[in-house]
Amino acid sequence: MKNQLIMSRLIFLTLLLFFIGSASAQVQSINTPGSKVAVGAMIPITWAYTPQANALPGTLSVIDSVTQSRTIISSTIVLSSKNYQWKVNVPPGSYYLALNDGAGDKLSGAFSVFDANSGTAPTGTSGSTPSGPTNSLGSSNSSSSSGSSSSPGSTKSNVAPAKINFSGSDKFLFSFIVVAATMMYFI
Repeated sequence: MKNQLIMSRLIFLTLLLFFIGSASAQVQSINTPGSKVAVGAMIPITWAYTPQANALPGTLSVIDSVTQSRTIISSTIVLSSKNYQWKVNVPPGSYYLALNDGAGDKLSGAFSVFDANSGTAPTGTSGSTPSGPTNSLGSSNSSSSSGSSSSPGSTKSNVAPAKINFSGSDKFLFSFIVVAATMMYFI
């Protein structure tokens, strides 16, 4: 009897967590801007989104790849619009974007910002710079090119940290596996 009570509670908890998770906004990925963008340029930022009832606004930020400092672009992003026009207002360097939908940051791939007035592209970036859309795990959908590091022996990279996010059917499958494993344990 005690095992059945524990199993019932675990099943209830698993289903509760599944429904809470599925009720939150679902941004699957944020696309990386072109590999090089100029300071002052207006660029479109786009993302993939599964509409949710009563979704809260998102927060869009740009993060410096070297210092990890975050600049909030907007904290009132309408996620269902799936795009935002951003006037690039950060100094030259290597960056990536973060879009928080309430369930954590979804990250773009790295891109470079350069000063159009100087006429030269940035030279101090290292690692790879994706030139196409990137999913939330940081992998690029197109080829990337490698640059050289400005400081020999540098171990920093301009690649955004990877995060694993369950969404949609993944949450259901995970919940199902947990319930099945729990049932097998107690039976």
